[in-house]
Amino acid sequence: MPAIARDLGTTPGTVQLSLTAFLVAFAVGQLLVGPVSDGVGRRPMLVVGTAVFAAASVACALAPDVVVLVLARIAQGLGGAAGAVAGRAMVSDVANGTRMARVFGTLAAINAIGPVVAPLAGGAVLTVGTWRLMFVVLAALGLLLCAIVVLRFHETLPVGRRGGAGFAANGRRIRELLGIARFRAYVLSGVLSTVGFFAYIATSSFVFQTEYGFSEGGYTLVFATNASMMVVTTLVFRRVVGRFSEDALLTAGLVVGTTGATGVLVAALTGAGPVVVWCALAVVTAAWGFVLPAAMTRTQHVGAAHPGTAAALQGGLTFGIGGLGTPLAGALGGTALAMGGVMAALMAAAVVVQVTATRRHAGRT
Repeated sequence: MPAIARDLGTTPGTVQLSLTAFLVAFAVGQLLVGPVSDGVGRRPMLVVGTAVFAAASVACALAPDVVVLVLARIAQGLGGAAGAVAGRAMVSDVANGTRMARVFGTLAAINAIGPVVAPLAGGAVLTVGTWRLMFVVLAALGLLLCAIVVLRFHETLPVGRRGGAGFAANGRRIRELLGIARFRAYVLSGVLSTVGFFAYIATSSFVFQTEYGFSEGGYTLVFATNASMMVVTTLVFRRVVGRFSEDALLTAGLVVGTTGATGVLVAALTGAGPVVVWCALAVVTAAWGFVLPAAMTRTQHVGAAHPGTAAALQGGLTFGIGGLGTPLAGALGGTALAMGGVMAALMAAAVVVQVTATRRHAGRT
């Protein structure tokens, strides 16, 4: 980002706006695309989304000023959102029950690997070129994905199951799903736990590098270790989901995550040191390996009447509102105490929502 600011003759804060624009567009885009995919099908959304992502990446690479960069990043976020939400909906179209849960477990594992691999890949790209080359690489990946969709992906939503396009039809689908109490509970527990996740993502580097004096390499080891824990537990989730209910696994993940976050908070209060905080965070990230696929699966199951809309609400709201964890932990000081406090409070609230909703549902059945 400093290099972008120098090349475009602007401030680092203004360049940071380009990242914010992408994240907001990615969240809002899911809310827009999901209901539309229930009306017109998944494949058109994937084709258009990957093409827009590729074209926007080219625009980023050629941006003459920061205004063009920000606008291109918005388009990039919208294109990426189409792929994310339509992809999840396609899983719901062709799979159900344990098979669907296992596929979502695989997706969660890929999502866990991404934060580890992407910075390393990005660093490798920057050793041979400037920041503009980064967007050229993204454009190439977007074109590759678009080609794969065109050549290999078939429509998974039959015409007879489509609910019509237009604002009225999209709004009806959203209202219908939000009218289901169990659906709202799953989304809310996902939002709360995701706020904690974003607090960890945004604050942990400051905690370990500034508060505990770790080098950049040392922090990379911390982050990679914790991400690896999440990868392992998502694979475990795939193995055990047929033996235990998804609700039980979701509740267990939230409880374990709350326990780990409380460990971070206690370690910060008692001055136990970075190793204890590191271990407690590993417990939290391991728990998310159960929380993410279980929440995704249950939300899609309850919202099975409109899978695209369900994926949009689950992804858009959890990503958009969950992103509040980024400034929240920083505003409280960006310390281990702030990080542990935000994670513990929000994940405990998610446990309350999940347990309460499960008991009410059980009582009705």
